[in-house]
Amino acid sequence: MSILLSLGIVLALFGVFALLAQSGSCVEYRLMRALRDHGVEGEAVFRREEYASGSKNRMYFDVCLPEGEVQAEFHEYLPGIPGPTGTVVSAVYDARNPKRARTGLRKDLDFEKEWPVVLLLGGGGLVLFGVGVLLCVIDAVA
Repeated sequence: MSILLSLGIVLALFGVFALLAQSGSCVEYRLMRALRDHGVEGEAVFRREEYASGSKNRMYFDVCLPEGEVQAEFHEYLPGIPGPTGTVVSAVYDARNPKRARTGLRKDLDFEKEWPVVLLLGGGGLVLFGVGVLLCVIDAVA
């Protein structure tokens, strides 16, 4: 196995790992961007809590939609319970898909911390993968 092929395989694998590592941040970034662009401010009703590892638990909410629309449930990881079951909280939901929602106000949505992760790991991973594949192809042709 030549050194060019070995280097190409290693770079391509690092690129794949970087792309996989940033995939969660990319999904979160796209969700928050969609809420910023298409979000509707409304209310949600707290339904139940599930234990999750760490200091945050999974809280389930039902989005309060206009009459006649199908009920939509979403969950969010929060450090504390917003109140007893049935508590109404402010929420922002995507009018196209109400299951994509977050508690809070539209102006308070903060997703800028996800962008550097997406840019560095995603962009860097894509470049590493491309260079690795290119090195493998060059070795195969030569």
